[in-house]
Amino acid sequence: MTEERKSLTERSWDLRLAVQRRIAEAAEGGYEDPGMKLFGVGISTINTRLGQLERATRSIVHNLQPRMLFDPLRRERAVNQRWWARGLEGHVIASGVNNAQHMALLAVCHPDAWVGEVELSGLAIDERLALFPGPLSVQGQPTAWLCSHPDLVAELCGLWTEIKREAMPIHDVPGLVRLTERQLTTVSLLSQGHKDATIARLQGVSPRTVTSDVGRILDALGVGTRWEAGIVLGRVSMPA
Repeated sequence: MTEERKSLTERSWDLRLAVQRRIAEAAEGGYEDPGMKLFGVGISTINTRLGQLERATRSIVHNLQPRMLFDPLRRERAVNQRWWARGLEGHVIASGVNNAQHMALLAVCHPDAWVGEVELSGLAIDERLALFPGPLSVQGQPTAWLCSHPDLVAELCGLWTEIKREAMPIHDVPGLVRLTERQLTTVSLLSQGHKDATIARLQGVSPRTVTSDVGRILDALGVGTRWEAGIVLGRVSMPA
């Protein structure tokens, strides 16, 4: 590990601790801190509200995600399409280690993503607001917090810029098995329990094509059987 990378690791941990401290202070103070507000509780609520952040974005996003989940319902498509249509700058940088087994799925869902050594989760919009994960709720649900403290937002954007210098576009990852949109739709339908005949009918292709696509999907996931693929998808998929 180079000295520069050690520095980025230390900065990531320092920022994570600083964010956790501000969240704890906000919670203890009755959520009165205007610079750290509870954004959402539970994956479904948080994902739904992400659309509000996208609409509020004027120019650029800095997004770091150590671990990304595959959404069988493909709810990311609408947000991404609006993003590209508006010509907004920036993209997600994901960890290559934590997402290695389902990288091929993410490459279709997020074709503009980059892959690097990411150890902190955070999303900044227009260098003025940042979304950070918080502690689990009393019910065990994930939480997200919206931060406007300039020092925390600036450090997140700075880390993103430094990490990108050593990152690469997701489609340049060595050994990546490229999947098509149709094949990713097959993954989604399989995840929802549909049989090959139903998948063929829904996609307007032959059962033989579905069988061929499934073989390609198994290669992409690095497994040899559908059962193994199901185990992997269960581990890397977002809850409905």
